[in-house]
Amino acid sequence: MPRISLCMIVRDEEAHLASCLTSVRDVVDELVVVDTGSRDGTRELARTFGARVLERAWSDDFAAARNAALAEATGDWVLVLDADEELDRSLHAGAKARACLERFVSESPDCVGRVVIENRTGSGETSEAEIPRFFRRVAGAGFTGRIHEHWTLADGSTPARADTGLRVVHHGYSPEFVERRSKLERNLKLLELEVNERPEDAYSWYQLGRTLQLGGLHDGALEALERALALASDGDEWPVHAVELGAESLRSLGRSQQALELVESALPFAPERTDTLFLAALLALDCGDVERAERGFRSCLELGPARRGAERSAAAGSWAAAHNLAVICEHTGRVPEAAELYRRALAACPGHRASLAGLARLDSPLPSAAAIR
Repeated sequence: MPRISLCMIVRDEEAHLASCLTSVRDVVDELVVVDTGSRDGTRELARTFGARVLERAWSDDFAAARNAALAEATGDWVLVLDADEELDRSLHAGAKARACLERFVSESPDCVGRVVIENRTGSGETSEAEIPRFFRRVAGAGFTGRIHEHWTLADGSTPARADTGLRVVHHGYSPEFVERRSKLERNLKLLELEVNERPEDAYSWYQLGRTLQLGGLHDGALEALERALALASDGDEWPVHAVELGAESLRSLGRSQQALELVESALPFAPERTDTLFLAALLALDCGDVERAERGFRSCLELGPARRGAERSAAAGSWAAAHNLAVICEHTGRVPEAAELYRRALAACPGHRASLAGLARLDSPLPSAAAIR
């Protein structure tokens, strides 16, 4: 059987580290933790789980810290998690998760293993993407990149990727995490260093645009995303997401018609990507084309959430599409269908306030001047 090491970098993670390490207790054979300057009980907590803990000064370089952990690993294979992540224990008991990794080693020994990362925001909205996190430990291989680092062989190449079957829950995008760690400011600093050092790296420009967009800096986001798309290669998965992010920034700047034209240009390349169809429907609604918006939201519900490809939102093919379609039905006098759709949204996202409010409104007549959105 392969020996598997978990490699982590941490800082001030006392409140969350136990959940991560508990989720892998029966999955890995070794815990290697590099601490980059904790001022709480993170190091002591890691040691209670049997981790080998090393201390390393933070140097504005995630790859350097990860490589320090990798240098201490003794396993045949390495699994990488962050402290704000944990294996989805609703799907993976320890023995089942271990079996997934052992099967991967047996069936895909020359590949890099991807896990599904489910990002949770704390508001009921989730997104997911497949990220390489499981590697064979070989001489000369390691991580490159100050941030959003990636694993490469000694010659700079990356082996083919295959799915491990593991699903990981990531809590780091929830508001309390972002606010507590000033995560956006840190990431922007590192991404700006990265694009200055590697100005032809399309993926770094994409991540910079994504981070600027998340921080509400939409003009800068558009510039970075445009640069990313100009540098993208045909085999990249992320360009369609970059287009969606750009359209969202245009919408935030009050330029929904331009955003719709941008999304329309991407639709032929992603005809069954629910997220792109949802955004096109939302922008059509902004522009007053209610019939097109309705067709789009119905298509999203028929397709359901996207399961593969670039980072994607579960809401687009589920409760968000149902809610928006319910609003259209409500304001066009189709009350029974509106009620059914609000309930469908609530079944997928219990407690969704806007859908609860929609059901409450159906008990009383709408004001004649009510807006459609």
